[in-house]
Formats: sequence, structure tokens, C-alpha cells
Amino acid sequence: MFRVVTYNIRSGLGTDGIRSIRRIADTLASLSPDVICLQEVHQRVLRSWLSNQPKHLSVRLGMQAVFQRNIDFGFGGYGNAILVKPLAIHCRSQRLPGSGEPRGLLEVTANLDGVDVDVFCTHLATDRATRLVQARRVWEILHASRGPKLLCGDMNDVRGSQTISTLLQEAVLRDTALEFDADNIPTLCPTNRRVDYVFADIRFAVKSYQVIESDGSDHRPVVVDLEIV
Repeated sequence: MFRVVTYNIRSGLGTDGIRSIRRIADTLASLSPDVICLQEVHQRVLRSWLSNQPKHLSVRLGMQAVFQRNIDFGFGGYGNAILVKPLAIHCRSQRLPGSGEPRGLLEVTANLDGVDVDVFCTHLATDRATRLVQARRVWEILHASRGPKLLCGDMNDVRGSQTISTLLQEAVLRDTALEFDADNIPTLCPTNRRVDYVFADIRFAVKSYQVIESDGSDHRPVVVDLEIV
């Protein structure tokens, strides 16, 4: 069994107005994850005091960090990150289509419970039309991946939307929250919507699902325990 966490950390800016990557690290450490998918991560950005957040989390958690820079800020950047306890076997960064803020899909292959698993992390657009174009592209990439896979991230949309339906078409993946009747548990604090997901391959058994209370961001971490069957 292995544990997956997805968390939009808002670069460590909490609901109390305090920006602290240490608080994010402490929250994640308390969860004992094997895989972490993060969105809105800063790497040497001025407003985060030039902190290398992926490296800080890697050292604090004892995990390998892979960072995807989707936006450049001077010599720093902003984007997605995946942390894994075993070393990554393979990683790939892909740009997603659409106008507005650049978005990407980060892929890391890691050996989990003796099986190579493709872990994908993304943060889709806030604009609906752009988000749908991106969701179709993400699905195409995942559909081409033949091994066991996970898709985690902030999809900026709710269950029943075209975005989520597109990502789950042909039953390649399933929404882990529905295994525990947890669709009504919000992950985004201000709007009380569930927009953060762990979508798991049908070859995994979902053993537990939790949304963790935290003031480290305006999103809450989603924690899922999985087992290969």
C-alpha cells in the first residue's frame, strides 16, 4: 500500500495571510506520504523571499522533488512539483494548450510497491473553454500511457462538469473520493467546492480517502491510500 497526497499550496500563502513553506512541509510530513503532487509552487520567486520551495520540501521530507516551471519570474519560476520517496525512474514535462496563464502536465514514473506507476500532476485553467481543451490533451496523454497511472491536481472544476467527464472518459481512471462517498467534502476554502482530485487507475484498490484541515493554503490537502490489485 502507498499514500498519495495532492495539494495546491498557493506558494505557502495561508488563509491567515502568512506565507510559510515550513508550515506546508510540516503538514506534509505529518501525513507520511509516498507521492506528493503540488500546484502553485515557487522556485526562487521574490515574493516568496527567493526560497527554492521544491528543494526545501525535498530536504525536509527526504523525498526526490521534480519541478515543472510553467511561468518564469526573472531567474525564478512557478509551476507544479512531484515528490516521491523512491527515486524517479523517468520524468517528463509537457505544456498544455490554451491562452492565458501557461499550464503544464508533469509526469514522473516511480516504483511503488514493486510496480512502476506513472504519476501525473496538473493545474488546469480557470477559463472554461481553455480548461476543456487542456482536459482533452491531458486525457490523450494519459490514454497513451499503458502502465498503472494516477492523475492528481487542481482541476478548477467540480464533478459532473465537462472537464471532469473528459478526464474520466472510457473508465481509464476513477475518482477516488466517490469510493468513500466524499464528493461533498470541499477542498477549496473560500468557495467550498471540491476542485482537487486524485484520479486512480482501475488497477488500484482505494483503501482510504481524506481531506485534511489546514490553514497553510486556500486549498486543503487530499490524502489517498492505494493498493495495487
